[in-house]
Amino acid sequence: MIGKQIKGTGFRGCLNYVLGKKDAALIGGTMCGQTPEELAAEFAIARQLRPNLKVAVFHATLSVASTEKLEDSEENDQRWLALAANYMKAMEFDNNQYAVVKHSDTEHDHIHIVASRICLDGGVVDDSWDYYKSQETIRQLERSYNLETVTPSWETDKRAQTTGEHRQLKSKGNKSVRVQLQDLIDEVTQDNPSMPEFVERLQQQSVEVQVTLTGIGFSKGISYKLDGVALSGTQLGKAYTFSGLQKHRGISYDKGRDNALIEALMQPQHLANAPGEAEENEVESSQSELETTEPATANELELQLSILPERDETQWQKVRSHLAVEYSLPLELLEKLHSHSWLYAGSEKAVFTARTLEGEASFAFVLDERGNFSTTHPLSSEAAFWVATTGEIERAVIACNPIEALSILLIEQENSATAPATLYLGIERASQLPIEFLQELDSVIIAIAENSQLARNARSLLPDAELVNPPSSWNDIWIQLIEQEQQNFQQNHQQYKQRIPDIELD
Repeated sequence: MIGKQIKGTGFRGCLNYVLGKKDAALIGGTMCGQTPEELAAEFAIARQLRPNLKVAVFHATLSVASTEKLEDSEENDQRWLALAANYMKAMEFDNNQYAVVKHSDTEHDHIHIVASRICLDGGVVDDSWDYYKSQETIRQLERSYNLETVTPSWETDKRAQTTGEHRQLKSKGNKSVRVQLQDLIDEVTQDNPSMPEFVERLQQQSVEVQVTLTGIGFSKGISYKLDGVALSGTQLGKAYTFSGLQKHRGISYDKGRDNALIEALMQPQHLANAPGEAEENEVESSQSELETTEPATANELELQLSILPERDETQWQKVRSHLAVEYSLPLELLEKLHSHSWLYAGSEKAVFTARTLEGEASFAFVLDERGNFSTTHPLSSEAAFWVATTGEIERAVIACNPIEALSILLIEQENSATAPATLYLGIERASQLPIEFLQELDSVIIAIAENSQLARNARSLLPDAELVNPPSSWNDIWIQLIEQEQQNFQQNHQQYKQRIPDIELD
């Protein structure tokens, strides 16, 4: 079963859509209305309990596999309603209004659930990380109702052949370059080689492999070139990205062991070039090195110095205390960031450095005493404030500033000790995102208010990312969580101690 969920602001438009389909059938729920007008009026009554809540609409779609197409019958409607009720209870909508509408207009029979996030007692359903909660709920429903597991298209590990590729194979007997690369990679990974061994094997098959590593060992991506056609790992499928090769094809990778070998394999003498091409590349490489080592002009040096505010260590204790008191950021975490110059005092203000994944400080976020961020002039587009938990990065979470990024990190660490290694980024503009690196990851979450221009711009660059809309700010949620934890520990007469995340500081 496949599940999708989105949030919105208007019930009437959503109801008009789900009930406006030719074969749409309202099969149940917790409401009395039968038309979009009647249902919207009912939703409006409960909405008066929270008149200032903008994002009140929860719209979920649940689809079964095409092989499980259900015939229209009262029995099947009751099965859908029972499934919907269990889904909504697991998603904590068991005290809320919702309507269930069945559609049969696609190869996947499916239902739409339109619900109010406003509980009948005046509370609001927390939608933090609801995508993951929904996926866990769906897997449980599949077991309970003996339904076939349907892998969403974005989770498949191998991109299927296009219609044109099928036609080419059928008419000429020729495999496309993409299929040839997939087959070659499948063949050379059968015995679970190391990453350098994998690269070298492909080079021996006349495949040019380009692995882009950052200065701290992250992989920004992997691409392949055969017969003059270059394709990224993402274009081949999830299993052919840098992280996917490890997860789905059993390739072993250790940055301390492998990075130097990979970089050596990327040198021109190791590439399978035509005669004379290697020498040409070496000349171009030498020219490039000469160009990058030219001394900077006085104006360039002045600009580089101006992008980061001057440090004032005499004010660090004051800035540290302000961040700890106003934002509940743990002192130990602040000291970690300060010891590596990711955070420091500039006059009486907190300065968070924005860096590329190579570690180059490109500009700074400056936090004033009123809680407003401003930024210095950025020299690099792909730079952000970021921290990462230890391990090979599998996912990324994008927030709108450093405080929000750190708050999400702390919330996740407090709630789960088994979260995958994650890169947490705070950005001012979507253009600062390391797009190539993010496209290689299994999961990217845009944890920014969905009605903001920043969220829309980030979504346009990362269309497969999941958007998580915070009900307030992530720092407010973190502060509330800490206050509750402290109260619980005090009531139990125990000493409260925050768990400090294990973050990368290389």
